[in-house]
Amino acid sequence: MNAACLFATKGSLVRYIDISPQIEAGTAVWPGDQGFQRDPRWNLSSGDSVSVSTVTITTHIGAHIDAPSHVREGAPSVESTPIDACLGKCLVVDVSGLLERGSQPHGYAPAAEVWTRIAKLSEQDLECGPIERLLLRHRAAPMTVWDPQTPGIDPELVRWFGEQGGRLLGLDLASFDPERSTELPAHHAAIDAGVVMLEGLDLSHAEEGIAQLTALPIPWRGADAAPVRAVLGYAD
Repeated sequence: MNAACLFATKGSLVRYIDISPQIEAGTAVWPGDQGFQRDPRWNLSSGDSVSVSTVTITTHIGAHIDAPSHVREGAPSVESTPIDACLGKCLVVDVSGLLERGSQPHGYAPAAEVWTRIAKLSEQDLECGPIERLLLRHRAAPMTVWDPQTPGIDPELVRWFGEQGGRLLGLDLASFDPERSTELPAHHAAIDAGVVMLEGLDLSHAEEGIAQLTALPIPWRGADAAPVRAVLGYAD
């Protein structure tokens, strides 16, 4: 049994990386959406006994999980996200070299080429079993300003992943679909396949291969999305 399987079964995690971008004033959000704003309500420096702030943000800021209700009326909201889908072994795959950068917006990585890459990486960890959580790395650095060329992902890849038993798909992109998309086919493919949608990650320091993922959303009742603190764990 290899090291990746060992830490997954015996809990011998020795190294963690935070894959959640820091949230602050100026953090990139979808055009027209509410950015981060923090207003002190009470403050120790003003003589109050405590410091307490009010925070105003979009539900889709930074690393976050989209609920089905984000794109479908009457669908489950974010507090219904299955916790076990957000915890456990995942596969990180670098697809940055597969993007069609000449198009506007950049074309997504073709499903067939991503499948080939997934199969190659999975062969290195056969004893770990099927991949239920998949993280796709598109960028060498985190997004610090809004990128209108966000490619989204191939809906066929989402459907295939769900058919293989996939439960969570995470991206270092702002959305499963491009900014100009109105039909949002990748979002709907994920909902139909029962795949949790995790967006806005910082995978710039995430190594390709197997890791342990923790990405739990705040259980905001009735909300269409919620921030997560996403972490990857590795074994030597």
